[in-house]
Amino acid sequence: MKVLVACEYSGIVRDAFEDAGWNAWSCDLLPTESEQTKQAGKHIQGDVLRILNKNRSEFNDWEDCVKLGVPCNFDLLIGHPPCTYLSFAYTGKERYSIARLQEKIKAYQFFLDLWGAPIEHICLENPMGYIHTGLLPCSQIVEPYYFGDNYKKRTCLWLKNLPKLEYVKIDNLFEYGTMVTPEYRMISKKIKSKPLPAMFDRCGGKDRSRFHKGIAVAMAKQWTNYIENKKQKTKIKTNKI
Repeated sequence: MKVLVACEYSGIVRDAFEDAGWNAWSCDLLPTESEQTKQAGKHIQGDVLRILNKNRSEFNDWEDCVKLGVPCNFDLLIGHPPCTYLSFAYTGKERYSIARLQEKIKAYQFFLDLWGAPIEHICLENPMGYIHTGLLPCSQIVEPYYFGDNYKKRTCLWLKNLPKLEYVKIDNLFEYGTMVTPEYRMISKKIKSKPLPAMFDRCGGKDRSRFHKGIAVAMAKQWTNYIENKKQKTKIKTNKI
């Protein structure tokens, strides 16, 4: 199975899916930071919308994509559209300026371009912000500590043909708990943090934009099983016909 992780330079999600057996690719305007991704040679530095265009002629002047052997079709798209103009974090005096509002419109359109990609299964991720409140309500809200990372950062997921991620609060007779006690809030210095201390003393803005490893692993594990089972059922149904 093939997955494209859009707008990711960290390699966190791509690597998790590769570990789960996927033909996993990432794409971002920045080069990848992941040594695993570098060794696999499966990061495209460029505009992800060109990859999502099914017309292969778009790659004629992009030789690196041809050499890498980028798949024509993907089973799953996971996108992290930039939240600079979409989150509630920015409270500066320019937040209602014409220039910033125009950038917000462009950010809305990019989100919709990813959401409308010709791929059956899609997950888009963003912090709580204007997409959820003003464009399209998210499918699920999760926290990193639900999946083993000891901090809070409310994360919205928009899911197309995918189930919600499952997590376990405490150990039970059938499974181990995945949740841990949060110790920090990963937020901006401008936002007061109560009752947990802010995590900005541990990381800068670029670090705050990285996705969460625990959620990435949960995505890879749960959605691999879901899509594999779905494909198997489709195969059985087709054979019966």
